[in-house]
Amino acid sequence: MNAEAESTARSARPGQPSWDGRERSDRRGRPTPWFSRYSLIGRRRRNRRATDPLQAYYVDRADGAWFGALMAITAMILLDGGLTLYILANGGSEVNPIMNRVYGAGWEWFLGVKVATAAIIFPFLSVHRFFGTARTGGLVLLVAYGCVMLVHVHTLLKIHF
Repeated sequence: MNAEAESTARSARPGQPSWDGRERSDRRGRPTPWFSRYSLIGRRRRNRRATDPLQAYYVDRADGAWFGALMAITAMILLDGGLTLYILANGGSEVNPIMNRVYGAGWEWFLGVKVATAAIIFPFLSVHRFFGTARTGGLVLLVAYGCVMLVHVHTLLKIHF
């Protein structure tokens, strides 16, 4: 882009075309609502153009392998809560001191914290799909909860066999 085009792009006012022919007007009649028919379909999944920056950017929904990984993490968090409650009911103990304290307040609180954790992690990692730290965090969670599932299987085998 030359200097004249950059100057025109920066100085374009609403309603006037910029150097690339796009109008710079706000085409919305009212602010975008939090929940609408586009909440589940449509929305942004990737950059719109090849000329958009290739660095980290936000998306509205996850798809593909990233969505599968997030679903696996969410399922393992919820399964961890259910299996932990089962193991605790059969004489086991909670090794996480924070969750042990939550369990002391009641199994409802314990399961609520697990569900809340999944409800927070899924959308957070979903919109941060193209951020390196979120992808690393997602991978760490996937591996960590995979290991937790192996511990649960081992413990269940000891209980029943």
